[in-house]
Amino acid sequence: MKEFRSFGSAEQSLLSKSHKQQSYNEIYAEPENFLEIEVTNPITHHTNNGEYTNETFTDYEIICKTNLPNFKLKYSKVRRRYSDFEFFKKCLLKEMNLLGNSSYNSSRINIPHLPGKIFLSNRFNNEVIEERRQGLNKWLNSVATHPLLQSSSHILVRFIQNEKFIG
Repeated sequence: MKEFRSFGSAEQSLLSKSHKQQSYNEIYAEPENFLEIEVTNPITHHTNNGEYTNETFTDYEIICKTNLPNFKLKYSKVRRRYSDFEFFKKCLLKEMNLLGNSSYNSSRINIPHLPGKIFLSNRFNNEVIEERRQGLNKWLNSVATHPLLQSSSHILVRFIQNEKFIG
């Protein structure tokens, strides 16, 4: 059995020089660069716009907290429907193709598939809505956390921060 040996004073002084103890402010300070996105708070809307137009849809709140320079707002909240996510993905792919000769091309950014569209009559069931919310949250975070998209996609910023998203 090996005997436990504590550090001598020379080793301790070397350790203390190389591992400076952090202050409370350093430990709990805002990170240098961060982006937090959450898809939350689904609301199902029932509209009646006239005699023949009844529409039911669910939208989701996107909350963004960031200090990245590409984003105009440090904190934002917007609401988006599933169809908005589909449109965002199309716009993002178009933006990447238009800028294909730049940094996007060299890194081969892979945009994952959105969670599937729900065609069943129970698509407004709370469990189904929650499953979709979780899928959209995972999808948006996987897209938004890509370093090149964070730093250079104008479409991403507009989708997450602008009240009205028009591409």
